[in-house]
Amino acid sequence: MQDSPPSLAMDGYASNVPAFLTKLWTLVEDPDTNHLICWSINGTSFHVFDQGRFAKEVLPKYFKHNNMASFVRQLNMYGFRKVVNIEQGGLVKPERDDTEFQHLYFLQGHEHLLEHIKRKVGWW
Repeated sequence: MQDSPPSLAMDGYASNVPAFLTKLWTLVEDPDTNHLICWSINGTSFHVFDQGRFAKEVLPKYFKHNNMASFVRQLNMYGFRKVVNIEQGGLVKPERDDTEFQHLYFLQGHEHLLEHIKRKVGWW
């Protein structure tokens, strides 16, 4: 399988960052979508609130689908992990629909690290 060709980054230089990651960064950064997806307080993860509304209202603006499961599958393919709240032990469902994801190289203010996020090979 071949990666897509490098795209031009905003600064005009070639970027090896896959389109999915560029779109993800853009939508997490977009203040207009903060009620449905935003950075965590410390900027080391991001939250998706109200998955139903997020899938219906936000996903189609950035992707060719409105399927939350497909979005999560993509995150998993790039090594993102769901954050489990220790106090809840992962057994108690949070009161609000809030899912948190993190990746070592997906950090607020550090867009240059996106090039280190690689799609898993043979993940299936």
